[in-house]
Amino acid sequence: MSGSTVTLGRLLATGLLRGHEVLGGAGGLDRAVRMVVPGGSVHAIEDLAPGSVVVFGPEQLALDLPGADLALRLAHGAGIAGILAQRPGAAVPLATRRLADRLAVPLVVLDEIAPASVAAAFDPYVRAPEIAGLRILGTTAQRFQAPSADAGRLTRTLAQALGGPVALVDAESRFVAGEPAVRDLMDRPDVRMHLSAARPTAGTFGVGDGDAVLVQPVQLDPDAPANFWLAARLQTVTGALLEPIRQSMAIAALSYTAYVARTAASLERAGRRRSLLLGELLDQGDTPSPRAVEQATALGWRLAGRHTAVQIAARPGSAELRSGEPVADLDERLAAHGMPMGLVERPDGWVLWATTEPSGTVPEGPDRAAAAVRDAVREALLSVEADRPGLRLCAGIGGTREGLSGLRSSLEEARRGCLLAGTEDGPAAVEHVDGVSMKRMLVGWYSSPALRSVAAEVLTPLLEADPHGELVRTLRGYLDRESSATDTAAALGVHRNTVMQRLERIRDLLPVDLDDPDDRIVVHLATRALGVAWDRSD
Repeated sequence: MSGSTVTLGRLLATGLLRGHEVLGGAGGLDRAVRMVVPGGSVHAIEDLAPGSVVVFGPEQLALDLPGADLALRLAHGAGIAGILAQRPGAAVPLATRRLADRLAVPLVVLDEIAPASVAAAFDPYVRAPEIAGLRILGTTAQRFQAPSADAGRLTRTLAQALGGPVALVDAESRFVAGEPAVRDLMDRPDVRMHLSAARPTAGTFGVGDGDAVLVQPVQLDPDAPANFWLAARLQTVTGALLEPIRQSMAIAALSYTAYVARTAASLERAGRRRSLLLGELLDQGDTPSPRAVEQATALGWRLAGRHTAVQIAARPGSAELRSGEPVADLDERLAAHGMPMGLVERPDGWVLWATTEPSGTVPEGPDRAAAAVRDAVREALLSVEADRPGLRLCAGIGGTREGLSGLRSSLEEARRGCLLAGTEDGPAAVEHVDGVSMKRMLVGWYSSPALRSVAAEVLTPLLEADPHGELVRTLRGYLDRESSATDTAAALGVHRNTVMQRLERIRDLLPVDLDDPDDRIVVHLATRALGVAWDRSD
């Protein structure tokens, strides 16, 4: 024997037994196989060596008769690694299949079986596991010649090739597809430390009972952190089998990378077309071209009626996002809240709009329509933020306006509202700005280049003394919370004494008096406007 062993699961994964079915006892497929032998009789099972796989013809074992249960019990007592038999004409009793599950004795059937031929076919793989490893590698390469269709098919195909459970997780170890129990192994400290390394690499970790979990990064950019991780739990992956299995996982990862890249390119092209179409509609005014109207209709966009526009963006200082990363999640959550249009990418975020019937046809007023949109958007943002630690989103809601020209106005108000929301603290900030909103006063102030220049000048001493921005954040939190050092400390996650020390330093650095109402309001607004690009970017 070589320095590693092979399991029945891996023998089945070689594809030598086409059309086989595991009727029960799948929990024992990762037991080490020492030999594969033809079966003489049921009672001879107890004389076989532990780790044997016994192959029965229909004359020696009929699975639809009571002798099948006896064979399973004797196999369990003798430490047999599995039973292979011919599928009977009648269905195998459910009790027999459940017994195989309970005893963890794999019961595998084929439509036709020649015991001596099966034993001879498997024998080289058992005696020299490196041959089984090469067979697994070849099978994996064949199965993944074309990019994997989706995450579910990826994990199923790889699990079949490796003969063990597989899971796919995202960069934060959240479960994506496959076997959840394998995902749970990634919470082990040694595995988690490996996944958090600056340069992702494949790894193998013992998890007890002779088992190991193998992890393989899935990277769209080879010089960037992993986008996903593949993990497989296998038994006795040492020696000659280890490298072929690692290479098999690398092949699967590359296949999934190709699928994700192809999907991303398709989505990017579709998103670019949608963005260009919206720009064309807005540029054409109240008389859009028939082609633009036709394309908008095909996308399900409503141009007639009363529109309430929404703009969503990642807030300044939020976790870094890859291009278009949260759009699919946002689309899904917004659709669940009655806004199925889909987001359209713009230079400073993503937009969509909700449309109601023209004025005079429904009793619902514009305020109620905007409020419903605001509630739906906030719920969607909160849901996405909860799934993505460090991500902070903000949104602006425009006024409810009629027709294409009204949509243009509502989109501009939504853009301003989104910028205003970006100045706020707390999760999922949403602001509604329309023609009569009091928020327009703040928008006007923030939008004034002269006033923003003064604000930047006021805060310059803090930024020079603390380039990381802790002093500015503390000052803003303190002013937002009515000068409560206790509430500010709770919001920032620091001790109250830390806040007091920072405030003392801020008072020493700022050329203003925070106890003076005029100075105080200027400083407060300055901390909110800092870092927000109020000038139009498109």
